[in-house]
Amino acid sequence: MTTQYNGRHNDLKNRINRHLKKLTGQNLDFYSKFKQDDLIELKTVLSDINNVLTFRTTISAANWLSDFFKFDTRTKDDILKTIDQIKPNTKGFDIHILTPFKIIAEVKCISPVNNGDKFGAAQWNSILDDFHKLKNGKGTLPDTSKYYKFVFLLDLGERTDQAINQLLRTSKGTSEIPLRANRHLVKKHISLLTGMEKADDLGLEKVYLKKIKLDK
Repeated sequence: MTTQYNGRHNDLKNRINRHLKKLTGQNLDFYSKFKQDDLIELKTVLSDINNVLTFRTTISAANWLSDFFKFDTRTKDDILKTIDQIKPNTKGFDIHILTPFKIIAEVKCISPVNNGDKFGAAQWNSILDDFHKLKNGKGTLPDTSKYYKFVFLLDLGERTDQAINQLLRTSKGTSEIPLRANRHLVKKHISLLTGMEKADDLGLEKVYLKKIKLDK
């Protein structure tokens, strides 16, 4: 039986009111009170929220790396301080560590589309492009062969697991378009970390995918 769609207006109203009621604890019709200036301000706030999510996920990834490679407290603090000083959307890798190990990492705060268990095409391409850049270099770091390489993906449980399984599935055939070919070829260099590995198990030739939850 097909569920009747009640219209965009009612759908947006219900979704926005539901989220804001959850955040504020107030049972109000926030949607009906929005004026143009309110909507413009909220749009800016949403951009800030995305930056907060990316920052907190990056911090969680840095904490995981520090624990995994057994960095001392001073080294860990220096890494976290460096991340805190980087402005949003700055060029380069999200995490770039030179000592005591050379490590680069990209952090992806991506949710499977439509609250489901599949990444959209644009998300898929973005993740694979980051794997390719980690493997082959970019910008001021054209040679990454001496670095441990990671992609950290926000862990949403089973939804993320299913989306990753599809992402890493071997592609059928190749494309003559270089960008698409790179996305296909880089998959053979990706290794999903299960949580059982130790630092000595890792090599420089692979790009490691690690699911990460926000630190409490």
